[in-house]
Amino acid sequence: MNPTTFKSSSFWTLCAGIAIGGVCMASIVGGTRGSNVAVAQSFPPARIISSTTAESAATLRSLDTSFANLAEFASPAVVQIRSESKGTTDMMGRMMPVGGEGSGVIVRPDGYIVTNDHVVGGFEKVRVYLQDGRDFPGTVMRAEDSDIAVVKIDAKDLPTLAFADSSTVKPGEFSIAIGSPFGFENTVTVGHISALGRANRIADMRNGTRVYTDLIQTDTPINMGNSGGPLINIDGQIIGINTSIYSQSGGSNGIGFAIPSNQARLISEMLIEGKKIVRGALGVIPEDLREYKKKEMNIEGGAIVGKPFFSNGPAGLAGIKEGDVIVRVGKYPIKGQIDVRNSMLQYPPQSKVEVEFIRDGKHQTAEVTLTDPKSLQKLIAPTVPQDGSDPHAQLDIPDLKGFDTPVPPQGPDSSPKAGGKAKLGVSVMTLDDKTRKQFGIPSDIKGAVVVTVQPGSVADRVLALQPGDVILKFGNIRVESADQVSEAMKGVKNGDKRTISYGRYTTESRSLMTTDVTFK
Repeated sequence: MNPTTFKSSSFWTLCAGIAIGGVCMASIVGGTRGSNVAVAQSFPPARIISSTTAESAATLRSLDTSFANLAEFASPAVVQIRSESKGTTDMMGRMMPVGGEGSGVIVRPDGYIVTNDHVVGGFEKVRVYLQDGRDFPGTVMRAEDSDIAVVKIDAKDLPTLAFADSSTVKPGEFSIAIGSPFGFENTVTVGHISALGRANRIADMRNGTRVYTDLIQTDTPINMGNSGGPLINIDGQIIGINTSIYSQSGGSNGIGFAIPSNQARLISEMLIEGKKIVRGALGVIPEDLREYKKKEMNIEGGAIVGKPFFSNGPAGLAGIKEGDVIVRVGKYPIKGQIDVRNSMLQYPPQSKVEVEFIRDGKHQTAEVTLTDPKSLQKLIAPTVPQDGSDPHAQLDIPDLKGFDTPVPPQGPDSSPKAGGKAKLGVSVMTLDDKTRKQFGIPSDIKGAVVVTVQPGSVADRVLALQPGDVILKFGNIRVESADQVSEAMKGVKNGDKRTISYGRYTTESRSLMTTDVTFK
């Protein structure tokens, strides 16, 4: 995996296609002044710009026509989606509905539509609006972890778009987005593929943190409401499902992201077939191999086992180590990290899977007994002894500061009492040479490294922290030790706000995230 390296003091704005309330549009009808007299007018013949040859002008006209034809071909298969729930009551006791708008693309003529889960997931009513003016209620099938959903409507003989092979997409290629940004349906924008393999976690206000492991980056303008709509190539095929943007203003800054079509197709086909989306857990963080490493190893692809690595995870217990290059999982060849992740959709927890890997130039195999993601989290995190002794002693890491006692995630009827002591949900330790080496943290970084993250906590839901992240700033305090974080948390109560900055590091990238956190 090659995490995206964005340095920013702002937060990620999730292009969730959710516009609370309505979008009001006024049209101004203009008329001609004076009497209704038809006047014949002659227009001068078109002139070619002096610096443009006739051949170049013909090429431009051909390109212009091609884009117009492409939009005309693809637009009928793109839909607008509106979602609604009862929401909450206002100060007068009136029920205030909560709604959202997004996009989707028809992939089967019998009414199957692919979109983002964050567009339709968790809403009570979903309605689909076709380009021809018809609208239908929709039934939702969700893959929450992958942010893909399928909406089924009762219609036949619908126009569709086909999926392309996203593994063939290259930076610099043209890309076209079609959707309903800010409620303006059937909007077409044109740009290019900017980069591939972007990976990030993004906080979704309604559904918690979403993990994206292999995003396509594009400068094609997409905005709130484009989510779930297609990113297509010049052949009119789907290369991605538009999902999120990087923005400091909430609008398009020329950095948008789409889930690759291979991922969207795999998940949507499983949903349509009625399969339950269950992931096995291998217990590694796979990363794409750099080109020079492929040449050095004389291989076409593979996924390297990256940091942090937990020796007591399924892969570790089977003998796989950090730095090994995985080239096959079960019957699936591995070209990159996304193949490792997708293979886990094919093998449920408790499956025994043969994993082929390369170590020191030699091919080896190991039989791995998979677990499930939640069990893996418990396996790699320290347990809390009932006798009150140090819960982190088994880690063999000195000076570990655990300032939050792990608690179960809060349910809807067990919200923390306002004014009570707040919990962040992590254990941290001061950086030293040993921990820098363990987590791959550069020598110039000062802070408190995250060792464990409590599932469902503020650190998990809001900050999306993970082991190896380094807390750099807490409120106005520049953090240089675990004690400083622990001390800062002592004065925080539920309902308080703090700005927290943290870094994420690999051998090839650095990321800085800053988020305003409300403790609850």
